[in-house]
Amino acid sequence: MFANKNYEEDIRYTMQLNRFVFRLLGIWPYMETKPSFFENFRRILLILGCYFLLCCELIPTILYIIFVEKRTRIRLNLISSVMFTILAMLKYSNLMLSGNRVRTCLLRVKDDWRNVASVRARDSMIDKARTARRLLILCGVFMYSSGLYFRTIVPLSRGKSVTEQNVTIGYLACPSYFVFFNGQISPAYEVIFFIQLFSGFIKYTITVAICSLAALFAMHLCAQLEILMMLMNNLVSEPEAKNLNERLAVTVEHQIKMRRFLQLVQNTLEFTSLLEVMGCTMIVCLLGHSVLTEWENKNVIVMCSYLILLTSIGFNIFIFCFIGEQLSIEGEKLALTACTLTWYRLPDAKVRALILIIAMSIVPTKLKAGKFVELSIRTFGDVVKTAVTYFNLIRRIME
Repeated sequence: MFANKNYEEDIRYTMQLNRFVFRLLGIWPYMETKPSFFENFRRILLILGCYFLLCCELIPTILYIIFVEKRTRIRLNLISSVMFTILAMLKYSNLMLSGNRVRTCLLRVKDDWRNVASVRARDSMIDKARTARRLLILCGVFMYSSGLYFRTIVPLSRGKSVTEQNVTIGYLACPSYFVFFNGQISPAYEVIFFIQLFSGFIKYTITVAICSLAALFAMHLCAQLEILMMLMNNLVSEPEAKNLNERLAVTVEHQIKMRRFLQLVQNTLEFTSLLEVMGCTMIVCLLGHSVLTEWENKNVIVMCSYLILLTSIGFNIFIFCFIGEQLSIEGEKLALTACTLTWYRLPDAKVRALILIIAMSIVPTKLKAGKFVELSIRTFGDVVKTAVTYFNLIRRIME
């Protein structure tokens, strides 16, 4: 067994960005040491603060849609924001409820780094970890840039208006209705503006956290599949070696661990991935309608904000489908490797032991959203077609 002397640095490189994002939300699981009282208190304050800020945006916007805004087109524009907030709260809650599963997955990743089989295996794991980091960075760039544009440039570009009573009124990214005070009059406007800004930051951080976790686990699985292929090839490369039984045992053990880890990742991500795919499909549909509405109104700044949001949310769906596709491709490579092994070079007793290895290798390696929506590039195409279909339906109804 190859002794990975740099496993601590490798683990830090693999999980550094994920830990940073999760700690912003107060939900990074502690794996080896129990948190102190003050650390638990800080996490509770962060979680309560996140829910408070999300509710401070969600509830007034819903009240505005119900009691103030009567135009159907504007209501549809606001419903997409409400849906995104509700999805963020559901995903955030699921992350907290799945804390033990996430901790178990992370411990398995750390254990794999400690017990790397060879230098080639370590290089493969580093390459996949680098891919996961890049996906996280891309998701963060898309989400935070679009969110910053939508929540600062768009409302500020509209300026302020002065009523007949000489009262200055400002515009908000998400129009809101407050029962006991007017949120558009200074200084309440400034307070609500920053509350919505921080609320948006939390929503985008939750989305980035989900995508980063899925990318980390899926890319780690891809690396483990590549290592399994290496072990299977090494198994038949030297059929007369004395340690054949040991290599066979290592291969079987690695395959069993990989399959268990795949099932654990599936159980951990199935609900959040389903929310991401199904919910974002509806949001993309509504954002497409918003883009068309602002195009007709010749409001270029707001239209660009909706286009950027549309692109960022579509990219999030693509990330989930991309990592699912990469996992499926590696699974197909494993099945091909298992079916083309030169098993006839092994002794008869060892050939019979390969039957179960080959049988397990040809089982498809896939991630599914909610256990019924396969994450793949084909699914991404279906999501785009579904969003366009509903968009056309809404456009015809509005006409």
